[in-house]
Amino acid sequence: MRISAMELTVLEQMVVVTLRTDDGLIGHGYTQKGRSVAEALASVVREKVLGEDPFHYERIWARMLDRDRWGGGLPFNAYGGVDVALWDLMGKAVGQPIYKLLGGCRDKVPAYYTTGGIAEPEEQVARAREAHEAGFRAYKLHPKGGYDRDLASCRAVREALGPDIRLMSDPVATYTHAEALRMGRELEKLNYYWFEEPLIDPDIEGYAELARALDIPVVGTEWAHGGLWGLYAVPQYLVRRAVDIVRSDVSWKGGITGLLKTFHLCEAFNMQCEVHTAMLSLMDVANLHVICAKRNCEYFEFAGHPVEGIGFGLQTPIRIDAEGWVHVPQGPGLGVELDWDVIENHTVCTL
Repeated sequence: MRISAMELTVLEQMVVVTLRTDDGLIGHGYTQKGRSVAEALASVVREKVLGEDPFHYERIWARMLDRDRWGGGLPFNAYGGVDVALWDLMGKAVGQPIYKLLGGCRDKVPAYYTTGGIAEPEEQVARAREAHEAGFRAYKLHPKGGYDRDLASCRAVREALGPDIRLMSDPVATYTHAEALRMGRELEKLNYYWFEEPLIDPDIEGYAELARALDIPVVGTEWAHGGLWGLYAVPQYLVRRAVDIVRSDVSWKGGITGLLKTFHLCEAFNMQCEVHTAMLSLMDVANLHVICAKRNCEYFEFAGHPVEGIGFGLQTPIRIDAEGWVHVPQGPGLGVELDWDVIENHTVCTL
């Protein structure tokens, strides 16, 4: 089996990567950024994929990322969709869902609902109540109102939802060192489950100081370039014990292959790897397969509408069940079908 074609369907803010084999199998992945990334994939990556056996995914991954390990290549998130399409092909070739190929630790996982940036406490409470009523048992704020309003939001959501629901806060790297320490101590009083990305990613020493000072788990590395390489990549955080929980996903860490490397690295340090939303429906399906294959991840991050699910371009979106869990698809490969009518209605061009 060899890859005979790589097709790129370009939308304004994303690209559908389609790989075809000489025996008729088709695999899909999504990537971000639209036409500029698609043109780069067509010129830089296509030649590294065509003619390859998809089961040689490590060789393909290394060939694709050879330049990016040292900088100067494509944006790192450009490769995730190609790698996910490879795994989709592999699963279809053997008639098994990807999570079983990766280890099959479980077939469902609890989900927490995550918001976009919300500044006002009243709006934050309304969104939290909506998620709770939809069945979520955990909720993550992205407070964006500055320290005082952020703290007011965190307090208001805890008061509104009570002591039993798990809460997390992610201010997206907006605090000074002093604010991060103060906020962490306030979140401890409110019994928040974790404190995510309070500082900018390159501030590894600041993270290390914060993690030592706080009891609440400090979470980071979401934007750390390359996952395993770079000036402030995951290994630097681990050896300094700068975070208590690592963040990773298939979009920003080089597809399923790259995310697996982060998972295994975290396992070697006896740490959790909590997967962050890819903000792309098909890539979140890929995230779910990896989460269900491994044991050192507790949650699936759910960023779609609480009721309608995460679903752009999918015939069946990801939804939670009555207990707040998401179930990994059981079909071969990714186990989902694309909704090409929707995709084609948003297509700008194909390459």
